[in-house]
Amino acid sequence: MTEIMALVCGKIRTMEDSLPVCDGILMEGGKITALGGSDEIKRRFEELAPHGRGELIDLRGKTAVPGLHDCHVHIMGTGLNSLGIDMYDCSDVAGALEKLRADEGSGWVFGKRLDESRLKEKRPPTMSELDSAVPDRPAYIVDRGWHYTLVNSTAFKQFGLSADVPGVRLGDDGKPNGRLHEQANSMAKMSFFNMQDEASRAKAFRYTATLAASKGCTTIHGMEGGSLFSDSDIPVLLAVKDVLDVHVALYWAIEDEKAVIGAGLAAWGGDITLDGSIGSRTAAFSEQYDDAPGTFGTLYYSDRQVRSLIRRALDANLQIAFHAIGQKAIRQALDCYELELAGERARQGQLRIEHFGFPAQGDIDLAGRLGVVVSSQPSFTFLRGGPGTVYRSRLGEARERGGYPHRRMLDAGIVIGGGSDSDVTPIDPLLGMHAAVNPPYPENAVTPKEALEMFTSCAALIAGEQDIKGTLAVGKLGDLSVLNDDPLLVPGHAIRDIGVSLTIKEGQITYGTK
Repeated sequence: MTEIMALVCGKIRTMEDSLPVCDGILMEGGKITALGGSDEIKRRFEELAPHGRGELIDLRGKTAVPGLHDCHVHIMGTGLNSLGIDMYDCSDVAGALEKLRADEGSGWVFGKRLDESRLKEKRPPTMSELDSAVPDRPAYIVDRGWHYTLVNSTAFKQFGLSADVPGVRLGDDGKPNGRLHEQANSMAKMSFFNMQDEASRAKAFRYTATLAASKGCTTIHGMEGGSLFSDSDIPVLLAVKDVLDVHVALYWAIEDEKAVIGAGLAAWGGDITLDGSIGSRTAAFSEQYDDAPGTFGTLYYSDRQVRSLIRRALDANLQIAFHAIGQKAIRQALDCYELELAGERARQGQLRIEHFGFPAQGDIDLAGRLGVVVSSQPSFTFLRGGPGTVYRSRLGEARERGGYPHRRMLDAGIVIGGGSDSDVTPIDPLLGMHAAVNPPYPENAVTPKEALEMFTSCAALIAGEQDIKGTLAVGKLGDLSVLNDDPLLVPGHAIRDIGVSLTIKEGQITYGTK
């Protein structure tokens, strides 16, 4: 382990007002002890690390920034999905079935990232179609956003499901059609994830951490457990997180705050899902979906339930976070926050919303007044928004155009942390920054500096870690991302192509070579 590390001869963007840029930085024992000119940093390094006992890195003009964050990652889901059959590029139902049919394993057939909006039929395979492709093995397929799953009849039986379980969708014949939402979806996911042994879980966590480090991440916010995945993941992640290539800010999406406190966590929720997703038409709106008249999405909790969770979090001094994408879910979260705050403003970072996808202007203004922080995913609209996309077809032009309005959010004083919702979109902060600067509609764009803040200083703040991360200052952790060019100076359209040279976590290289 390197006890002393220095970086020199580069451009170091500290994100601190007192010293915005310097060309040298010194770290001792994983923390920053000096910033300044290269000559001074070299001199101090040589005094501290004689005879080659430290590591001196010549950046050769590259740009170092505070360690990049991803503020919304499904660590277990991303790791496990690395093993599944990738169905994202399927263009029709027949192609999806052929991919499943071609699997040569002997156990479960696991498909991932199916996007029905990309299929010619604009629907996923039915249970009978899955049975024809996979007649003798259980088949389990997750949609791109994890908000519904598909099963064949063998898996349906193994999950212990029946037609009367809430969320089991029925076909025209009145029988289950293989599509699972709500409680049925949760039951299937938890059953599937509970089949994984501890070694498989630890391997999945390591895979995701290594992937994140390769993209410049030094911290990821993990949305784990609860109805999305399995609470059995939590003790395994807690056991391995300190040796992973990234820091993990863990958000446990359980409804029991005592379990969160017992695990030694300060944050609760993250993906306590107030509604669903646009792709599955379960994000909740007061107006119907343009391509499905009579469909408004779903609110999964009553106001009373949401207020109870918030009150318990406030009483326990826990940060709490809810998933809310549709305007109706966003308003529910904000109204409940406002009622429980009773005229007070939230302490910095205590109340958080994941996604905040399609707010009305009044919601944006209220979030700013209350001090609610947001974890947002700029790549959502960059990859799925604009004319001819699934967001446009689901929501219509006016509503879709107002999605993920980062410019208006920042102007209202909302602190935004950037993320991916991996593996809904890829872990890739440079892509996220690029997407924030280059959204489908220019009125939603932020500046390159604001985009960098979303993945550094603001990202640390929305996890309550601003005292130790997010900027480069003496006393903070030695977390840095060394980029091949300066994201604040390259043309805006080139940010995603900059590339990561080195990732450094607490003074140790986790990706790249000097």
